[in-house]
Amino acid sequence: MEKTAIPIPRPIAERWRDIRLRHVPVLAYLVCIALAVYLWNRHWTPSTFMGEVQGTLSNVTSAQDGRLMNLSVRQFDRVAKGQILGKVAQAPGAADAGLAAIRADLEVMRARMVLDQHRNDQNYQQQRVDYLSQRVDLAIARAKLRFAQSELDRNEKLHTENIVSQFDYETALDNRDALAAEVKEREALVAETEKSLAAAKPAGPAASEPLVLDTIDKAIKAQEEQFRLSVETVLRSPIDGVVTKIYRNPGENILASEPLITISSEHGENIIGFLRQPISFEPKAGDLVVVRSRSNRRQIGEARIVKVGARLELFTQPLRARGFDSSQERGLPVLIDLPEGLALYPGELVDLVLKN
Repeated sequence: MEKTAIPIPRPIAERWRDIRLRHVPVLAYLVCIALAVYLWNRHWTPSTFMGEVQGTLSNVTSAQDGRLMNLSVRQFDRVAKGQILGKVAQAPGAADAGLAAIRADLEVMRARMVLDQHRNDQNYQQQRVDYLSQRVDLAIARAKLRFAQSELDRNEKLHTENIVSQFDYETALDNRDALAAEVKEREALVAETEKSLAAAKPAGPAASEPLVLDTIDKAIKAQEEQFRLSVETVLRSPIDGVVTKIYRNPGENILASEPLITISSEHGENIIGFLRQPISFEPKAGDLVVVRSRSNRRQIGEARIVKVGARLELFTQPLRARGFDSSQERGLPVLIDLPEGLALYPGELVDLVLKN
């Protein structure tokens, strides 16, 4: 007859010891992890965030369409406010159009003068109109000569730098010389016509003729002066800073208000940061913020919040923390003044901590 085994009863103290050795460490580890996650989301997220040092960016543009003649700066050059950066030449067609408008008005005046004058004065009036037409042609030739001279100066500079060929330089030189000869011939023709007109002046011209002549003279001189002032536009730096970007090269045609050069300030002006969600701490203007740089020589300073944004905005990529998801997040923007004594570059990332 077989005997059944009777289990030996275990003391309660031994069972509790087994539970403490096997299960309590695991439970304690899970509780610590949960507590760490809770504290991370509850306290670290809203009070610690990142910011970017901001500086001034300014674009240099031209007020008129034309051709970029030259640039006196290169990328990363330091410039001062008001410094000349380059020149833009007005397209020659714009000057021709303005002077052609005067020619059209002159033709209208000629028609009226011919109708108003007596038969014996027609020859004299025709000579006067021809004289004025010659003066307009002379003004157009002078305008073209100024543009050709600017083109020659640009080609001469580029030729010395081996950017343009000898042929292009000689072509510009020949064009300038031809226009100079044309201007000289037209000046002689105008002078000769003026003498002939004075000799052929009738004894009793109409009372309105001197007024018409003076008006046309003033219109021609005003147009010449306007072209002289607008034939070249000088590009100047609007701020002190560094040339960070050059969008156009000399010789290219440009449009008015088109960005040609970007200049950025060398020193930061403020810091922009974003509070990540969930936002349990509401920042306000005047709150104290600790600013910490990320350089090897870590810098720490205190600043205050200047303004708080009114809506959540998307993070830009440089403001995301390491290890976070690459997708964009929304946060509350805050503007912070720059701490005194911290040497921070515009665009530099810094760590920010709100002090409650």
